[in-house]
Amino acid sequence: MLAPTRWTVRRPVAAVIAVVALVLALAVVMADPWNKEKPMPIQGNVAPAITTEDLIAVAHTRVFFGHQSVGMNMLNAIPAIYTDHGVSAPSIEQGRAEAAPNGGFIAHQFIGENTKPLLKIEDFNRTMRDGMVRRVDIALMKFCSLDITSSTDVDAIFARYRDTMAALERDFPSVTFIHVTVPLSTEPNLLSRLKTLVKKLLGRSDPFRQEDNVARERLNALIRREYGGRHLFDLAAIESTKPDDTRVSGRYENQEYFALYDGYASDRLHLNAVGSTVAATAFLEAIAEASRK
Repeated sequence: MLAPTRWTVRRPVAAVIAVVALVLALAVVMADPWNKEKPMPIQGNVAPAITTEDLIAVAHTRVFFGHQSVGMNMLNAIPAIYTDHGVSAPSIEQGRAEAAPNGGFIAHQFIGENTKPLLKIEDFNRTMRDGMVRRVDIALMKFCSLDITSSTDVDAIFARYRDTMAALERDFPSVTFIHVTVPLSTEPNLLSRLKTLVKKLLGRSDPFRQEDNVARERLNALIRREYGGRHLFDLAAIESTKPDDTRVSGRYENQEYFALYDGYASDRLHLNAVGSTVAATAFLEAIAEASRK
């Protein structure tokens, strides 16, 4: 009789794990659905409508935007928004801050490195102080979803961001700084929930967890409380708000959080064409509003 191989031993174990994971997944779905949608109060610029007057105001404004990939989703959608309104768009240049004939531009730069939010704050601060601040009217930076997870010291990140921005606003009062909430990841569907449970049973990590959106909501709540009514671009609210004005939300360990609406998502983190247009429109509206103050 042949001795059992490693594979013949592992197959029953894997099958048991898969069955247990499936049962747990179904139990979670039946007991407490993760995709909850309900009206929630929203601060900042979330309406997808924008006027021709606002678009013209942005086209005459000198802007610097420090970001990573979701920022690029928004920037790529801007020209079509201007075309739809029959208005000339501002120049959008990476790493350059040169005025177009209408006097405005959107200069942008990939700041820092994903998963390192402190480095992004430092890079934005250095870029501004190295000369960018003397060439723009408005500046803003954006964290990425991957910068803020359940292991992030949210209070420390917010304190560094708040202190850095306060120093910039103090030293350069002629520049208006817009504050941006952290973008979100989507809620997992049934298949991805099952995969998450299997990974947990096997001791593996999952890059898209409920607790990460909980951490993002904690930081976003601090940003809203500090800057609500004072040049706030609430990207998280935009990403999680459906066209019917309900928000995609969930609860993890008695903590409520919000998630990226599937209808705006190209994957778990990034925006599709519709989501990019909605976010870009609100981005432009935030700039237009700041340019008037």
